[in-house]
Amino acid sequence: MKKLLFVLGLCLMAAMAPRHLAQDAKPGNDDARPVSPNPEAKPPAEQPKSGPGGAEYGHKKVEMVTGGKGAKKYWLYTPAEPAPKQAPVIMLVHGFGATDPERTYIGWIEHLVMRGNIVLFPIYQETALEPTDNYAPNCAESFKLAMEHLEADKSRVQPLKEKFAIVGHSAGGMTTGNLAAQWEELGLPKPLAAMPVQPGRAFGYSTANQRDNGMINLADFSKIPRETHLLCVYGDSDQTVGSYCAMKIFAGATGVSAENKNLIEVRSCVHGSPKMIATHQTPGALRNAGQDAFDWFGYWKLFDALTDTAFHGKHRDYALGDTEKQRFMGRYSDGCALCQMRVTLGTAKLDPDSVEYTPAFDRNGKPVAQPKAEAPKDPPKPAERRQERREERKDRRREDGPSDESEEEF
Repeated sequence: MKKLLFVLGLCLMAAMAPRHLAQDAKPGNDDARPVSPNPEAKPPAEQPKSGPGGAEYGHKKVEMVTGGKGAKKYWLYTPAEPAPKQAPVIMLVHGFGATDPERTYIGWIEHLVMRGNIVLFPIYQETALEPTDNYAPNCAESFKLAMEHLEADKSRVQPLKEKFAIVGHSAGGMTTGNLAAQWEELGLPKPLAAMPVQPGRAFGYSTANQRDNGMINLADFSKIPRETHLLCVYGDSDQTVGSYCAMKIFAGATGVSAENKNLIEVRSCVHGSPKMIATHQTPGALRNAGQDAFDWFGYWKLFDALTDTAFHGKHRDYALGDTEKQRFMGRYSDGCALCQMRVTLGTAKLDPDSVEYTPAFDRNGKPVAQPKAEAPKDPPKPAERRQERREERKDRRREDGPSDESEEEF
């Protein structure tokens, strides 16, 4: 019964809801949050022309083939016009049940390919009942089959397997963390970059639910290589998985150099219309619709810069370090900046089990009431504390009987 409920819940995770919802924002001006709403202001409507997340492409066409069978099936995309002789390899791991890239992530995939990468999209679930322990091994097997396909035909773009990166969303984000940790035992190349986006292992954003009821096992994240460049990303209004797994991967990746890992919170913004709410569905990007500032200035920018840093030694200030370029999310039509992303540096000490997540907004953009912290109690006055100690000593004497030992009073 528990497994059935989990599967039903995760099916909801896979539903890619419309990207533009009626949404509203918190007041204030911390981290470039707009001060007052302006319904006439529009969020960025066009992709930047250049830079990470931008539309400066070295290739005009994307070629696709499929291969494998069942849970080992894959979609393989390569750049063309012009076709390079070699290209880095990116594995993009889908969310639970989101096995058709044309209906989910195709906009992101084609963006990555036209930038000069080979993209592998593994179908690691033959059905919704695929055992979760198979997710990472199935992805690894698809990788091997796809690389064999390319290497068997030297006229095709050849994989630069020493330049390998992984990105994934939702259940695929959780699997991304596991793949990065288990790369060696699964026979994968060492990942130079990994970006789990809104990773989750259960349906429900509470810490207790993600910690105790998750069906996807957690790998030993301390095995993620030191050389890996790691971004763990979550949204501030994710009512599906919350922040627990992103924090768990980030905190557990103790082997990664502190300067090479960040935890990122993508934040909602309500200054203009439509309101921009960082829900669980925001990483989905179709070819001709659904792309917005969350992609161009958020997920795409971060991962472009992360792989540029890992593969080519450039654009580090867009990927890591809590810089203005990393946090920036574009501007509204009235010139006001969208709410910037919030960055936690790799030196931070974080206990995911002690952090309780509450979405900032619901799916309709209505602010969610945040739990109130208990007001600190005033310490007892000296006279009150002395009286409490007298009463405590009297209670002990009644319980223990007479004692010859003297007690000092403070």
